[in-house]
Amino acid sequence: MNHTTTKRLSAWLLVTAAYLFAATAANAGPFGLEMGMTLQQIGGHPQQLAPGRYKLSEVPKPHSAFESYIVQVGPTSGLCWIKGVGKTISTSVFGVELHAAFDSLKARVQETYGTSKVTDAVLPGSIWSEPRYWMMGLVKKDRILVAIWERKSGATLPPEIKTIAAGARAIDSERGWVSLEYSFANETECDHDVAKAEDSAL
Repeated sequence: MNHTTTKRLSAWLLVTAAYLFAATAANAGPFGLEMGMTLQQIGGHPQQLAPGRYKLSEVPKPHSAFESYIVQVGPTSGLCWIKGVGKTISTSVFGVELHAAFDSLKARVQETYGTSKVTDAVLPGSIWSEPRYWMMGLVKKDRILVAIWERKSGATLPPEIKTIAAGARAIDSERGWVSLEYSFANETECDHDVAKAEDSAL
């Protein structure tokens, strides 16, 4: 192979690599992150919260509804779970504004992934079942408001995503936030991976 041919081949490889990189970036997963990424690849100045769990100050593709992001990363399996933590929402004790924020988030996610299964219920026997105690029911974890996207319930998910869940949480009777979680196909492997790494200290 002569020098000219080598230069042409090198140029072609560079162009191909740039194209593949651009295509990957354009098709990046939730918040610009992909299953299996290492902590170094994720970036975002990770702050460890628990074994394998990290809070990020930023992500490649942030969304204005969220103020922070939490990820789970296995030592060998890489990124397997992402959670977007919503901004604090002021609401009434009836939770109207929080419920509206949840509905808005659910509608946006459904545009991409289709049908979800929604659970909006208070646990049997709860003393917080009246509408005026809607927020207090969330505070006490007697009320559940969550939408879950799974293939078995009709959602259209890419191969690398196992489930998606949007939920509402309460800080107190007048403040709450919404969250959005993505579980990747490697989550089970990742859970074992993290547990094994932690148990190595025993």
